[in-house]
Amino acid sequence: MKKITHHLNYKIIGLILLFAGFIAEGCSDSDANTHAQETEGIPVSVVKLKKEETTFPVHVSGNISASKESRLSFKTGGIIESIFVDEGDEVKKGQILAKLNLKEINEQVNQAKIGLNKAKRDYERASALYADTVVTLEQFQNAKSALDVAEANVNIAEYNLKFSTITSPSKGVILKRFFEEDEIVGTGMPIFYFASAEETWRLIVGVSDKDIVKLNLEDKATITTDAYPNDNLNCTVSKIANSPGQYTGLYEIELSINSSDLKLKHGFFAKGEIYPSYKNLCFSIPINAVQEGIGNRVVFYSVSEGNNVAIKQEVSMISITNDKVFFKSDKLSENMLIVVEKQKELKHLDKVKVINLELLAGLN
Repeated sequence: MKKITHHLNYKIIGLILLFAGFIAEGCSDSDANTHAQETEGIPVSVVKLKKEETTFPVHVSGNISASKESRLSFKTGGIIESIFVDEGDEVKKGQILAKLNLKEINEQVNQAKIGLNKAKRDYERASALYADTVVTLEQFQNAKSALDVAEANVNIAEYNLKFSTITSPSKGVILKRFFEEDEIVGTGMPIFYFASAEETWRLIVGVSDKDIVKLNLEDKATITTDAYPNDNLNCTVSKIANSPGQYTGLYEIELSINSSDLKLKHGFFAKGEIYPSYKNLCFSIPINAVQEGIGNRVVFYSVSEGNNVAIKQEVSMISITNDKVFFKSDKLSENMLIVVEKQKELKHLDKVKVINLELLAGLN
C-alpha cells in the first residue's frame, strides 16, 4: 500500500513540474513578444492624410405650406350675415365665402345715387344759365365740380358694396376661420386664412448663423415628409432672410418644392438636407482612425517622419459621415501617415512599426 502511495506521489510531482515548464515557456514567449514590441515598436497600418473639396449638407425641418397664403377680409365693417365655408374646406375660384348684412351699405349706395341725380340737375341748370350769361363762370365750374364729386361718391359706395362679400381669389383651401355669423367686424379684419392650390408648395425652415453663410439662392435640397417617408421631394432655395427671427434667433430659408404627383397638404411635417454650392477644402481621415471623440473634438495618431513614433493629434471636426471625419488644421500637412489599425493601443510617443509602407510606396 505504501509503495502504491509513493508511486502516485511521484506521478503528481512530475505533472506539476511539467505544467510549470509550460507556464515558464509561455511567459518567456510573452516576454519575448513584449520585448520585441518595445524594441521594434507596435505594428500599425497607416493611410495618407488627404485634402479634398466637399460640401456638407445643412439639415433642416419644418412644415409645408402653400407659397401663396392670404388673409381674406371685408372692405368695410359691419355685421356678418352669412358664412358659407368652414376650416379645411376646399373652395373654387370665385366661390362666395361670406357676406355682410348689406342693409346699411345698400342705403349708402342709394344715398350716393340720389346725390348724383341732384348734381346732374344742378349742372344742367347752371350750364343753361351760363350760356345765357345769367350765372358766372365760377358758379358753372362749381356745379361741374359737384357733379364730379357725386359720381365719385357713387363709385366708392358701389366699390364698398362689391367687397362686402368675400369670394375665393383662386382654387384653394380654408386654413383658418376667425369669426362666426352675426358678429361685428371692423374694416379689414381677417375673416379667413386662405391657401391657394394654384401655386407651388414651399417649406419654411430656420438655420443658424454658421449655416446661413454657406447657402445661396438656387442651392438644391431634398426633403421627405412623414406622410410619404419613401418619396423624396426635390427643392430649390428661393428666399434667404437677411436678419434672424426676433424670437428664434434663426435665419428663415424658403425652399420651393418642385412639382410632384404627391398630394401634399398644408402643415405636413418635412425634414431633409440643403446641399450648399459652397465647397470646403479640408482634411479627411477614415472614421476607423479615430481613437476617441469628445464633443466635436477627435483624437487620432500620426507617425513621425522616421515612421517609428506615434504622435497624438487632437482636432475639431467640421463634419462626420458614415466612413470619414472632416476637419481643418494648420498644424498638419497632406500625405502625413495616419494610423488606422492598433490605434486603440497607442499612447503619445509610443514606438511603432508601420507594416504597410510598401503599399504606400506603390501609391506614390
